[in-house]
Amino acid sequence: MDDSRNETSIKFHGIQVKNVIITHLRRTSTSSTVEKLDISTTKYERNQFIETINVQVVAEYVTITYYKNEAANMIINRELIPSHSIEHIMVSDI
Repeated sequence: MDDSRNETSIKFHGIQVKNVIITHLRRTSTSSTVEKLDISTTKYERNQFIETINVQVVAEYVTITYYKNEAANMIINRELIPSHSIEHIMVSDI
């Protein structure tokens, strides 16, 4: 990985975008809260461990995949948000 890079690439279905904001309902056993997940280039600009974040709507889930090296398919973490809990997805293009 190139350490001179200072910005993480954000993608929505593989297309590079500026940011993705997902508003969703998170339920626990005691309560429900509305959460706003902001995935933006400025939030991850100094993170040398995350090269790419790809957000995809796949079947019953919104999948957020954090890559250390996308070309080598080196995944750091993957989050799944059930589609039925999503209230809004906003994508800002570059």
